Amino acid sequence: MTMHMKRVITAFIAILFLIGVIKYAPSWVFIILTLLAALTSLNEFYALMKPKIAEKTVFFNYVLTAILFFFILVNRDFYIAIFSLFVIFPLAFFIFTYPKSHYKIGDIGQIIMGPFYICLPLTFLAIITRLPQGHMWIFFILAVIFAGDTSSFYCGKFFGKHKLTQISPGKTWEGAIGGLIANVACATLFGYVFFTSLSVISIMVLGIAIGISGQIGDVAESMLKRISNIKDSGKILPGHGGMLDRIDSLLFAIPVLYIYLSYQQM
Repeated sequence: MTMHMKRVITAFIAILFLIGVIKYAPSWVFIILTLLAALTSLNEFYALMKPKIAEKTVFFNYVLTAILFFFILVNRDFYIAIFSLFVIFPLAFFIFTYPKSHYKIGDIGQIIMGPFYICLPLTFLAIITRLPQGHMWIFFILAVIFAGDTSSFYCGKFFGKHKLTQISPGKTWEGAIGGLIANVACATLFGYVFFTSLSVISIMVLGIAIGISGQIGDVAESMLKRISNIKDSGKILPGHGGMLDRIDSLLFAIPVLYIYLSYQQM
């Protein structure tokens, strides 16, 4: 079986699974699924960065991530305070082991970066499920990002000639433009069918913002892999690589949607 076929089959199964969970399962199932995605992605991130610091510090971040989503699950605002602990604990560990250890402040930065890069956006995603039409908005962002990623891949493959950035030589301007057009088209169609109270211009602007932020997220993860000299963040998804490879665009797009929805409710 070719790698491309594996990619298509994995995507098809994942789409069916997500539709079933989002549409038919209770919201707590989706929150637990988001937690698992956060833990898996966080583990892949630390495997990429390889921070030279005690494993107990990394493990504590996994525990904090679980606590974070538990508070979201029980609908408590305590989860906000958890993000300060993601900073406090590594710094405290650094203080009390300095100068006995050989850790550098850059290692601490890598430890702290993980939760804010991965857990914070996924926290917003879990919170969106509790908003009016929350499940439809989850479908919306997944559809827009998936449409953009797919169009970007094929437009780049068949028409790509001009490199988008030296960070990821495989990405082209043709692919980026094709992806953005698909983002806007999908967002507009989705808005026309399901969010009739919103103006077409508003949805189109949202589609553009999500598309651009998603592509930046994709390139950002490519940069991390290039720095680490690793092709894929993991192997959990055949044809796609790791969990972080699959949600890299979402991580930058989710805050955009959350800000938009928060503004709509003001």
